[in-house]
Amino acid sequence: MHLEFRHLRVLLTVAEAGSIRKAAARLQLSQPATSAQLKRIEQELGGPLFVRSAEGVKPNENGQYVLRCARDLVVGFDRLREHARSAAEADREAVAPLRAGGTAGPLVSLLISALFELDPERRLTIDSRRSVHTLVKALSQAKCDIAAFGEFPGFPLPVGDSVATRTLLREPVFVLLAEDHPLARQEKVGLHELAGEEWAMPEADESGVHAYLHLTCQAAGFTPRIAHVTPDLSVAQILVASRRAVCGVWPTAEVPTQGTVLRPLVDVPFHRRLLLAWNTESVPPELADAAAERVLAAYLSLVRERPQYLAWWQDGGEEFALGAET
Repeated sequence: MHLEFRHLRVLLTVAEAGSIRKAAARLQLSQPATSAQLKRIEQELGGPLFVRSAEGVKPNENGQYVLRCARDLVVGFDRLREHARSAAEADREAVAPLRAGGTAGPLVSLLISALFELDPERRLTIDSRRSVHTLVKALSQAKCDIAAFGEFPGFPLPVGDSVATRTLLREPVFVLLAEDHPLARQEKVGLHELAGEEWAMPEADESGVHAYLHLTCQAAGFTPRIAHVTPDLSVAQILVASRRAVCGVWPTAEVPTQGTVLRPLVDVPFHRRLLLAWNTESVPPELADAAAERVLAAYLSLVRERPQYLAWWQDGGEEFALGAET
């Protein structure tokens, strides 16, 4: 038998307990196993270390010397372990947390999952916002390191010089209709066919979502009537199901489908670019590239989970989404 560090703790436990029985209880071993282990340790060290009696065990002269050395070694080892752990914790705290952000929706969740996989040891803080303008400002001011969000054509977001961007894909808007709406029988809906409808939309903000809807609908020959404003898709779904509105919906959204159907728009008149943006001073390009690849792969997995979106994707939508214009 080779003497190991754990054997020193056995010796110290036996000495402190004063009996094999009590030491076995502390070590969570049987009394015979503890007694046998103690004998093997004594044999390895050249002879008995304890005097056995009916009252228990006491260290002999050699045992006293061995126990003094053992205590020094155990204390030294405990100090080494405590110092090493403290130093490792200090090193972890010295690395600044990675600050990730995004606007509400599945895209920011995909980014967070990608970053967890790419750098599991690094602390990650999340800043998910409704206002994409506020998010972009945080990136430009180095208050956010990396973020995912959407940008509408003709409404570029003012990222600073220290912020790099990469387009992941172009994402279409589908229209949510009541299941008994006449247009619900069609596989695709022309935007001009919605001319007489009232719309439920999220609140207007710096992203230009309302202005973009107006410009897109005007190009189709009508001005949209935005009668309802709500950020809550479940509220919009109730309005749509009751035939009081139609609503543009991102096809990756989890829509409560009772009483409603989701249909793509002909020729994809209404869409956005999905972007990954990062501060070049705090995020290395290899991390940004790896995150972009993982987010895109996860997004494509999400497409396969949405039957309506998958059908659009397989019917020529993939070329639009991943085409050269992105």
